[in-house]
Amino acid sequence: MDLLVVIAVLVVAVLALSGWGYGYYAARPAPGPVVDPAPAPAPWINILGLIGLVLLVAFVVLLATGWRFGLQVQPPR
Repeated sequence: MDLLVVIAVLVVAVLALSGWGYGYYAARPAPGPVVDPAPAPAPWINILGLIGLVLLVAFVVLLATGWRFGLQVQPPR
């Protein structure tokens, strides 16, 4: 049950961050003289985001399949 909550929070966080800066709050052109267009974002930012998303999905899949990364916690006596 706890794992499902963690997965749901991660999915909601990724979806919230993926749309940050777009939509209602996107910049609109200023009225008046011609305004220079904004520079295009660096292409490596998108590649880093894609790699991070793949690593996040792999981490969740490994946790879901029971792989615990060698961590063994002993209960207190």
